[in-house]
Amino acid sequence: MSKNKYWFFLLLIIAAFLTSCSEKRQPAIPEDITFAATVNIKDMTISYVDLAKKEMAAEWIMEKPYTGALILPDNDSILLYGKQLETADQYSLKEGKLIDSWETGEGIVNGILLDTNEIAFADQNLNKIRFFNLNGEEEKQVETERDPLTLLESSAEKKLFVLSFNHEKLGIIDLESKAKSGEFTIHPSAAGAWLNEKSGEIWIGGHGEGVEIEQNIHVYNTETGELKKRIKAASMPINFLGQENHVYVLSHGSNMLYKINESGKKLPLYRLQQIPLKWLLQKIYFWSPVMTAMIYIY
Repeated sequence: MSKNKYWFFLLLIIAAFLTSCSEKRQPAIPEDITFAATVNIKDMTISYVDLAKKEMAAEWIMEKPYTGALILPDNDSILLYGKQLETADQYSLKEGKLIDSWETGEGIVNGILLDTNEIAFADQNLNKIRFFNLNGEEEKQVETERDPLTLLESSAEKKLFVLSFNHEKLGIIDLESKAKSGEFTIHPSAAGAWLNEKSGEIWIGGHGEGVEIEQNIHVYNTETGELKKRIKAASMPINFLGQENHVYVLSHGSNMLYKINESGKKLPLYRLQQIPLKWLLQKIYFWSPVMTAMIYIY
């Protein structure tokens, strides 16, 4: 074999190797299963649990430190993002491969799929809420208080409520004009919230301020910002999952999940490790302080 042919074949082998690396595929997620997916921050994996069989369906080993995800309306795409990442990456579930990357820059800590099929990202580097269409194109930016984190959409009022951990203000963005339309004062070190549109209430938890650990859920009127009541809860209620006439509340300080009805009555509670998967609703995410993961249901 001549030297030229040798180098030609060597280049072909290198090109094939690089192509295989760039097209790395994850295990495919079957289209006919209902699953929960957790973004596991510590070990940089995504776990998919078959809810019918209550067993692991697949695990993706990722190369980036993703911290959150969204299931897109095509029911095949999962969009992964992270505060330290320059892009939000779109993967096909059935093919297990990267299909697109959205240029977001660093700072994305949370995202929500709106009823308009737009995505609102909370960007803590810019301290803005950034709106993207499903093609990954940015449409608008709206300034917020420092460190925006929790996002809640009011479908009826066409509003987006924005909770910032380091400020005692709840911001309101008009989703039609994509402009800030108001704010009201809330308790310090707030974290996690549930919007009860039927009763016009926002339930907000928190970590507590200084040495004082938060032991209450604060219930505010969505129109006036008035504090209507406080509901006693386990220490540090920071995550909420609403259902028809009750809400599940995860308390970080005790790793307990409480079921509370709309009037504030606390129903039987469970250790986090004992949460039945059937409690989780489809297309809703839930944050687990034990697994340090976001759980999405599809």
